[in-house]
Amino acid sequence: MPSLTSLTRHGLAALAAAVLVGWAVPLPAAAEAASVARVDRAGTPGEDIHFGTGESAATTLFDLRVDDDATVRAYCVDVSESVDHQAAYAETGWTDRTAARDPGRVNWIVRNSYPALPLERVAADSGVPGLRAEQAIAGTQAAIWHFTNGVDLAAEGPGDRNSPQARTLYEHLLDGAADVAEPSPALAIGPAEVVGEASAALGPLTVRTTSEQPVRLTVNGVEGVALVDELGDPVSEARDGDQVLLSVPAGTGTGTATVYAHAEEAAVRTGRVYTGRDGVQTQPLVAAEPATASLTVSAKVNWNAPAASDTDAPPADGAPPAPPTAAEPPAGPAPDSPSPVPGPEPGPSSPVAIAEDKRAEPDLPFTGTWLGAILLAALVLLGLGAVALVASALPFRRRRE
Repeated sequence: MPSLTSLTRHGLAALAAAVLVGWAVPLPAAAEAASVARVDRAGTPGEDIHFGTGESAATTLFDLRVDDDATVRAYCVDVSESVDHQAAYAETGWTDRTAARDPGRVNWIVRNSYPALPLERVAADSGVPGLRAEQAIAGTQAAIWHFTNGVDLAAEGPGDRNSPQARTLYEHLLDGAADVAEPSPALAIGPAEVVGEASAALGPLTVRTTSEQPVRLTVNGVEGVALVDELGDPVSEARDGDQVLLSVPAGTGTGTATVYAHAEEAAVRTGRVYTGRDGVQTQPLVAAEPATASLTVSAKVNWNAPAASDTDAPPADGAPPAPPTAAEPPAGPAPDSPSPVPGPEPGPSSPVAIAEDKRAEPDLPFTGTWLGAILLAALVLLGLGAVALVASALPFRRRRE
């Protein structure tokens, strides 16, 4: 019977052999996961800005982490939406959820102000000597909200609480704003969802990227599905503008697959818009500086098993087959990004909803709810005072008795 020492020696040898085999044979690749961006709680505060409608708003230059190592600073797109710091963000571009009156001019503003340009350059361009970061943030954010929410700063004059530096930069940005095309996405594959029949190659899926290197493509789902080009040849990489199809083996039942695209070094460009991933409601943000990031995006492909067709068989009663119904015209290809819907053109006195996390402290409304709470607190304090007086008088009365 082998000794314990012998068994231990054999076990260690087997373990060493397993380790060596592990080094020699590559392990299966880990499952892909689409990248998410998140907003850090810490940001750079700017000055409060005061609108002509009477409302005021706090400004912040947010830190948006686009991957584990890359962060871009970003401005708010909508003054009426709060930032959810728990929400996952994704690069989407301008959509109907981030409709701006003139997104092209917003793109110009973020490219020609702080922090895309050094503070000293912005000060020189706008004619504001000694411009501070908090003033630059306020002036830039006010100019963005002018085009996304249709609000303007309060008129200059007595009672105006906007700093002259923020106002001058704001006016400089509005005067110079030109229509600039939306920058290309760092990485995208679309459409985001494809539905079809398993009897044909599904797609196409179009890859868009700023990466100079090929994008790696993988697919997760039913065994046997594969990515192919228009000739049916397998593909595992793509460049900007390339299209791929999903090939489903014959006889495969109804199923779904996820196609992943991964870029090791993609350029996030100034002016790209990020919104809540999968429709999550949170403040949209526009990138105010460039970055290089490692990104992964995905698209879903769903298919139905091909059904047996009996339309070609003659009817049982011998009657001629019914003429085929006219097929609906196929839909055109979906655009990479939905065209932004023009927002309303509010008048100079139109109110604007200020999100709670942007409401400036001096302008908190003193409503009936606040007044009721204060009166209730006063009554509670009076009651506690009366109880204390009675309690302190009892020992005195006992001593007199």
